[in-house]
Amino acid sequence: MEFVYYFFHYYWPVFFMSCSSLFLIMFFLIHNFTTPLLKPLRFFLYPANAVMMISITMAFVIQSRTVGNKQSTALLCDGPCKYIGPNFCLHCYHLWRAFGITACVINLHTMYYRTMCLVHLDSKKAHRWTLLYSVHYIFPFSSQILMLTAPSNHAAVHNETLILHPEYDYTPYLDFGGFDPTEVVYQARNWMFTIATFYSPVIGSYWKHQAMKMLKVHMSPQTSPASRVMLRTLMKGLNFQILLPMISYVPQQLAYLYKQVSGQEFPYSQYAGTFLGTLPCLLDPMVQIYFITPYQNAVRRFLECKTLPRGSPSYSWASRVVTS
Repeated sequence: MEFVYYFFHYYWPVFFMSCSSLFLIMFFLIHNFTTPLLKPLRFFLYPANAVMMISITMAFVIQSRTVGNKQSTALLCDGPCKYIGPNFCLHCYHLWRAFGITACVINLHTMYYRTMCLVHLDSKKAHRWTLLYSVHYIFPFSSQILMLTAPSNHAAVHNETLILHPEYDYTPYLDFGGFDPTEVVYQARNWMFTIATFYSPVIGSYWKHQAMKMLKVHMSPQTSPASRVMLRTLMKGLNFQILLPMISYVPQQLAYLYKQVSGQEFPYSQYAGTFLGTLPCLLDPMVQIYFITPYQNAVRRFLECKTLPRGSPSYSWASRVVTS
């Protein structure tokens, strides 16, 4: 077996244990160190972290490697799903992608909510506008519905892969299968994901800009300079969290363009899809801990072996506006 296979064979357990530990820490922080003024934020934090946990679980279950054929894409899975069968692996693969895009939608929802809380000081009006955002959840939901109706012929994909790529060792992957990316349902899903790839950073940056305008001195004179700096940092941090999936999407798009132009696959592109998708999962809880002050303080106190009262209070009206 090639070196890259052994690398990922050991990478996936390390990734799964690391991510699981980070997100369990996040659940602990949310439960124990969310201040009364931050409690509304838990309606976003709990589902966002739960969705990410499901996503990393699906990634670990499949541990996939994709091989492009002329008429299909083979899904070579080295995770536990391979012992159940190619159809189960394919469903786990679709769930991994669906929950990944759902996490992006929830993060964008959080940014929108915080921006509305700044633009509309009336909390009821901010809640109404935030509720309208919920229409965005149609996209990941409809994507998964499409995948449930997608046809699959695993035997045909298996045979085509063996014929076109006889140089690979398929022994570890058992009875693998795959899908036909030219099918209408897969084309529709790819269009959804492409739109989301560009929509999320653009609209997220716009909402961050709106929030930054509200935090200017003449717009919020009652906010202290220290609080204003803190809130600007928070909004930048959340925008960074929204941009994290670009670490995964952009290289994959570049690899796709490279293949279209050169007719050859980019080196190790077969492993790149799920591997690049793991990087935002690793960074996401770290970003949350760093930019949510009570959680950052709790972790710092723990590392310094100091005690921190649970639910310690926030310090300014402005922090309440952004996080409530």
